[in-house]
Amino acid sequence: MGQDKVLDLIESYLERHQSKDYRLNVSRDGVRQDGNWWFVVVQPDHDDMNARDYSVIMSQTEDELEDREHLKVLLVPSLPGD
Repeated sequence: MGQDKVLDLIESYLERHQSKDYRLNVSRDGVRQDGNWWFVVVQPDHDDMNARDYSVIMSQTEDELEDREHLKVLLVPSLPGD
């Protein structure tokens, strides 16, 4: 599966868990593949967010992608400005 398809799937699954208070955006430049694993940077749309605040959303998305798409993804948190 190509990088664009993987990112589209991640965005689709992530959308199901978006918070009403903030959004997590997938960085299409922050992607690395290592074997069967995809490492993808996600970034909140607010500067004052802590990765703990959205770790549940990332974990749920990772689990669903593995269970339903057999895709091994690690969403890597990044704060704006990093």
